[in-house]
Amino acid sequence: MSSDDGDIPNFLMLDQIPANYTQQLETDLLEPVVFSQGAATTDGFCRFTLQNKGFLHSHSKIFVALKPGAGQTDVFLQPHVGIGQIIKKAVLKIGNKTLNEIDSWSALHAVKSSLITNENNLEREMYMTGRFMNHAFVYNDDSKVFADAYGLDNGVEYNATDSRLNQPTWAKMSTAKPEECPSYSIDLSDLFPFLKVNQLPLYLIKEPINIELTFEPTVKRRVQISTGQTADVACEIVRDELKFCADYIYYGTSDEMDRFAMGRGKDLNFTFVDYRLVEHTTSPTQLGQTVIRNLGMANRMVPRIITLLPADAQDEDTLFGKNNSMAPFQNADGVTGGVKYNVRYNDRFEFTSDVDNIARLFSVFQQSEGVPFITRQEYSDCGTVAGGLTTDTFQGRDQQGMEGKMFYLGTRLTNGRVGQRGIEVHISGDFPDSGRVVDLMRCFCEYIRVARLSGGYMEIYNA
Repeated sequence: MSSDDGDIPNFLMLDQIPANYTQQLETDLLEPVVFSQGAATTDGFCRFTLQNKGFLHSHSKIFVALKPGAGQTDVFLQPHVGIGQIIKKAVLKIGNKTLNEIDSWSALHAVKSSLITNENNLEREMYMTGRFMNHAFVYNDDSKVFADAYGLDNGVEYNATDSRLNQPTWAKMSTAKPEECPSYSIDLSDLFPFLKVNQLPLYLIKEPINIELTFEPTVKRRVQISTGQTADVACEIVRDELKFCADYIYYGTSDEMDRFAMGRGKDLNFTFVDYRLVEHTTSPTQLGQTVIRNLGMANRMVPRIITLLPADAQDEDTLFGKNNSMAPFQNADGVTGGVKYNVRYNDRFEFTSDVDNIARLFSVFQQSEGVPFITRQEYSDCGTVAGGLTTDTFQGRDQQGMEGKMFYLGTRLTNGRVGQRGIEVHISGDFPDSGRVVDLMRCFCEYIRVARLSGGYMEIYNA
């Protein structure tokens, strides 16, 4: 620690500050400087510009509200993604340099959201972000002693008349009452991995800081529709409700922040991760053989990759929409088709033999990402709990449609820096060829980047 630093702690790290410092918080509600609603086949867009003051709180929020079009009186958000389903791409820029940039952000968000406990979803996230992926036993007898199935639980009782679970009244989005449509928030640290471990010292940066969000098209992608609702109707973002709630933190009561700027703040280094998306078209026929896809990433430090096999054509008339990942096909006898998975780079396979056991694949994902709070049936379409997913519906949509829709493959890589040939994913399996047809192979490569803030200007490069 230099003499200029004195006893000033490192304010950048999201950790306990080893001193009793006064902390002042200033909150601004920022309007987007650019906004485009989008259309049925074109994306929407908005840009927020931050003020160069204080430290940006990593849990600042973006507020969003949706207004369904005519004919939509009872639409809902995907239970495992919530309001995040409207975000197609998220970019954090400093000057003309990109700090974080994530394509198909809602798909990655679906994987990360699976790591949230069911209780947290029910008690907090349902109100904050619209995520309500929570399970409970479903009782179909008056005694309430025996449950013959399980299903979604949002705190509302199942309707005994039509065996249907509905949204809470406050969550309903209706054309008839647009002023009562709820507003939800998106956490800034969920949008940008940089902010998971670092705070941005905005007052030290002499360049403009911009947040750019690309929205899904207005039709089929922004909300899910209940049974009986009009399909292919545009759902708009409420412009007056779209705001960035920026929290700026100030430390100390005198010149602590100035001393920090004159000391270690002159030259700061940040290490963080970003995600590079690699997408390839595929089909059940190709997957029935062996699909080998090169993800690139040569000469980069890649700690792990996430692989999804979505039926991207799924849209507003399902529970999960396009944010799914299909498990191997289960035949009429209840036998799940085989699958083989491996990763090769630096002339070595990550696994000595292809992983062909679904339980092992789940374990590998857990070791890479953490414990997902989803059922075995939702992950792999295998096994049942209390008779399996209920035949009762949510908003008229079949809950059994969640079977095998969260087949996430995560792998922690152990062979060091990626060589010139890049990373290859090898996968084959017996996947559905009707109804829920896999048409994409989507891979997110997590790689390490380094940012250097010197003299008020940011440099960003790969580790």
